[in-house]
Amino acid sequence: MICSESLTELIMDQPSEKMNKTAIEVLDMLDRWSDKMAGHHTQKRQYHRVTYRTMMTVYQPYADQMAGESQESTGFTVWSRNISRGGIGFIYTGQLPLGKYLMCLDPEQAGKLWFLVDIVRTRKVHDKFWEYGAKLLERASI
Repeated sequence: MICSESLTELIMDQPSEKMNKTAIEVLDMLDRWSDKMAGHHTQKRQYHRVTYRTMMTVYQPYADQMAGESQESTGFTVWSRNISRGGIGFIYTGQLPLGKYLMCLDPEQAGKLWFLVDIVRTRKVHDKFWEYGAKLLERASI
């Protein structure tokens, strides 16, 4: 399990202002593209998506361990794009493998919303960012 000291360090570790500004620009571009394409393709989504913009914290699992079970898990910041009852969309500057991760949806508001997620979709977008789609598998207690 994640110790409270490492959790505090992770939540306090913020990306640079330049990186944050670029992330917001990328999210805005993606939203404009989605708005432009609205009605031009069939939606296959089970749940309605709503805009959800915040920085989130993600722990990447190692080998056979469950996400977040090791104090040595690598934590990093991502920027959310949207959320639904079944999943969440976000962007990150690196390429992540598909699979399970532990995600804090609200690190800036006390960090109480933790979920085990499964990244099921990825694509390269703008300015070295990648966009991800993840299923919300279950609520996690930290």
